[in-house]
Amino acid sequence: MNSGATREIRLKIAEVFEVDPQTTDQPKGLAAITAYVLEHYAFLPKPIVVTLEGDEVVISYPEEADAKKEEARRLADRAVKRAKEGNYEKAIGIYKRVLELQPSFHSARRDLAMAYVEVGDVENATNHLIEVLRLDPKDAWSWVVLANLYIREKDDPDTGEKFLRKALEIKPDDAWALNSLAAVHKKKGQTNKAIEYFDKAIRANPDFANPYYGKAAMVAEQQEPEKASDTLMQLFARGKMQDARSQRVFDGARELFVNVQRDLARRTESDVFKCVQSY
Repeated sequence: MNSGATREIRLKIAEVFEVDPQTTDQPKGLAAITAYVLEHYAFLPKPIVVTLEGDEVVISYPEEADAKKEEARRLADRAVKRAKEGNYEKAIGIYKRVLELQPSFHSARRDLAMAYVEVGDVENATNHLIEVLRLDPKDAWSWVVLANLYIREKDDPDTGEKFLRKALEIKPDDAWALNSLAAVHKKKGQTNKAIEYFDKAIRANPDFANPYYGKAAMVAEQQEPEKASDTLMQLFARGKMQDARSQRVFDGARELFVNVQRDLARRTESDVFKCVQSY
């Protein structure tokens, strides 16, 4: 039953505050750090004990009972299935019950945040992602998702870019982080950098459809329909449908492909007409 068992989270002092972009002056000393931890890690089982060991903060808390963890895992599997079907509201309800049973269930908290992203609940998505990163600052995927929320929903590309670069420090070949950083460069008008990072994302995961689509849309905007067409053909040949969210990418790619082919056809007609006139 795990009676009396405890679990620990060991973090560098800087990692405790890393996920909070508003914290410029880090608390110093055991009392101040403890107060910060008790406030920001309040989602963990109680009582929470904080100690300092050199440059590390050690956060101890009671481990959940085996029966609760087993039930949490069972429900989490059901929630994953609902999310893959695109039934995010149902998934959210199940994930909330999972975290009632096992508050330290890291992947379930992250998946709950993703479900909130899908239904457009930015506040809850952000809060849960921050909690995930408090538990594990090495979770590259959560840095990527949090970065995209800051870029797209909070109109804060600088913080978003900072979080993406943190993700790439942890996992340099993360295709999602590379793709998102390409989008940041695109938004800043840094065309060459954007293309560079779209290509890096494609090399990192050739099955990932998003960077093909992002690159194709960008070169199409630059009036380069041949390159856009070639990139989209690569997407259709290699890109995989990962879950319900991928549908939007493939739908957008098909629509872009039709427009690009029309543009190419108009250019061909124009060239033919000029040849006839010259003849």
